[in-house]
Amino acid sequence: MDTLDSLREHLQWTIELEHATLPPYLTALYSLDPEPNPAVVEVVSGVFVEEMLHLALAANLLNAVGGAPRLDTPEMLPLHPRKLPHGDLELSLVPFGPEVLEMFLRLEQLAPPGAPPEDNNYETIGQFYAAIEQGLRYLCDTLGEKEGWVRVAADAMVI
Repeated sequence: MDTLDSLREHLQWTIELEHATLPPYLTALYSLDPEPNPAVVEVVSGVFVEEMLHLALAANLLNAVGGAPRLDTPEMLPLHPRKLPHGDLELSLVPFGPEVLEMFLRLEQLAPPGAPPEDNNYETIGQFYAAIEQGLRYLCDTLGEKEGWVRVAADAMVI
């Protein structure tokens, strides 16, 4: 990510990635009976809300660097099962249970220590976000003070 256009493209991919996580979490949530499972409902609901926040933050970053978030493209609504955008993890719409828990664990898996940033075909979402941060910081350093918004965006990269 060494150009603004590339950064904007990757931030749009971030929006698509976060959007892709919503249907599996919501499907699992709606499959739960809240009365006997209040703690599970609270956890899954909380993660769903965090994924929505991640999507909003990605859209805000894209706006901050002069892009225009797109949420109404056909690519945003593929059939399931489907791959996580620009990654290999398969996402399915299944009720809460062992299968969905395994999928969520893979989805939320941390990058191994020392794993390199990956801007495409990433193994973990953390590696993808590390590449976004690296791109933001690089552009800030190369564009200098006249593009001060880039430094603000890079320092705010906490998704």
